[in-house]
Amino acid sequence: MPKLYIRLLSPAVATDEGYSVTSAWMIQEDDGRTRARGETDFRGLSELIDPGTEWVQNPANIVVTVPAENVLSLSVDVPGRSVGQIRRALPFVVEEFVTTDIESMHLASGEIRRNAPVRVNLLDRTLLDDWLACLAALDVRPGFMFAESELLPVAEGQASLLLEGDRVLIRTPDQAAAVDRENLVLAIGALPVERVLVVFGRLTDIELGQLGQEREVETVETPGARTVLEYVAAHWRTADAVNLLQGNYRARQRTNPVWQRWRSVAALAGLWLVIALTTMTAEALYAGYQADRLEAEGEQLYRDIFPRENRVTNPRRQLQAKLGERTDAGGAGLLELLGPLAAHIGGNTRITSFSYDDDRAQLSVDMFTNAYDTVDRIKEKLAGAGVPMEIITAEQQENGIRARIRLGSAGGGR
Repeated sequence: MPKLYIRLLSPAVATDEGYSVTSAWMIQEDDGRTRARGETDFRGLSELIDPGTEWVQNPANIVVTVPAENVLSLSVDVPGRSVGQIRRALPFVVEEFVTTDIESMHLASGEIRRNAPVRVNLLDRTLLDDWLACLAALDVRPGFMFAESELLPVAEGQASLLLEGDRVLIRTPDQAAAVDRENLVLAIGALPVERVLVVFGRLTDIELGQLGQEREVETVETPGARTVLEYVAAHWRTADAVNLLQGNYRARQRTNPVWQRWRSVAALAGLWLVIALTTMTAEALYAGYQADRLEAEGEQLYRDIFPRENRVTNPRRQLQAKLGERTDAGGAGLLELLGPLAAHIGGNTRITSFSYDDDRAQLSVDMFTNAYDTVDRIKEKLAGAGVPMEIITAEQQENGIRARIRLGSAGGGR
């Protein structure tokens, strides 16, 4: 299919008539022939592009470049034992290279590998949003967006140059930038490179002489690349370039028009199946939830009664065993202590909590009653029933007496 190349040359600014933006464009056929090209504004692009054309609907056929001046390109070493750790740490590492809030920047990275530098592109999120909104207004959704400098070749110890009038793009393994032509020699002189590769355009004799004094200078030809866009078309697939459309900006394939027409029918046909499956699943999940809840409540109740029990595997059977048997030490069981207490406390006494120590055959009870005499009477009645009782604490509160007692073989007098 044909490819549409758009070279954005300025920020996109919303206006009453759409957007104010300058761009170069080119449509290239599969065989490399250029169907048409030019430079225009937003209105010109809107007249050029037919959004109904099938190949334009595919983001993979749309390649966009943005000015290198708007993108901070660098290579950083990021600590981390895994790719996930490196990816999470990346924003904190690059934060020191920007003067604005890192949250306002869009971060796109190249391939992340352990123990290897990570290629990073940073640009203002608002600027990117405006460009994409401008293209969306033309019904164009690109699959690829690159900083222009990212399409230059990269090699260790080498600086690659793209010359375009008074502007020069420079790329090294660690960084990329755009400089004025008059500052080219100064910029190259500050770089730790031994070789200069000119991939588009030509150096003047003076520039060749100045750069060639300490470095090897080579100019390569790109057949058929008379413009920067033609150079982009020839090299974007093979360049070690970072696609800016990552994360939430990743391009999504549009839905097939045929499927769109049948989607509502398919959705309706599947709706009843989904409802049936959902109903059965919900019933099963609810039943499972209720079973888990009741099991948890039973275990918690058992632990409240027997706080010293370390292992609870089947609360129901363990409780039955404890209620129906005397202890190994020959002491009274839980019911043998709890039954007489319940028979003698009377209506003016309320049990607030209790716990049973199986090892010691002792029942500890917290209760609230009306007077100290009531506690003593309960003790006397239990003693008459053969159940020893010990009053641990008894204190006066605003509405009565709060007492803690202990029943069992180790009980004694107050």
